Amino acid sequence: MAWLITLGLAAAVAVAQTWLKLVSREPQPGKKHALTIDDAVFWIDWTVTAVVALCGALIGASLDHKPIAASTVAVALGAIFLGMTVMPFGVRMICYNGSGVIRGWLYVVCADAFGLIVLMSSVAAGVEIYA
Repeated sequence: MAWLITLGLAAAVAVAQTWLKLVSREPQPGKKHALTIDDAVFWIDWTVTAVVALCGALIGASLDHKPIAASTVAVALGAIFLGMTVMPFGVRMICYNGSGVIRGWLYVVCADAFGLIVLMSSVAAGVEIYA
């Protein structure tokens, strides 16, 4: 059930961010909105959310003196390591061209999917910590 709530919250945050970007920017003359393809890149937000949530869960478990399986910590830290070190460089090398423009919608979807995997891994570890 936690994965479904996480997906719902991630989608709600994405919709809210897109809405705020839509209404807060003045469109260029002749355009209906000022949104760009880069406004659909959410993996960064989801990865940072995962790190903060997992750190909070680990600190809370420590304060409650709860035992945490080493495998749970290893998987969570592995996901965070990949999301905070490997993924940014991978996204830059694969999803963006040499002038810093994203290559297309497929690349946005792939980057967001990997960010969602990091978030889901963090949530799964947090749920296991408090189970």
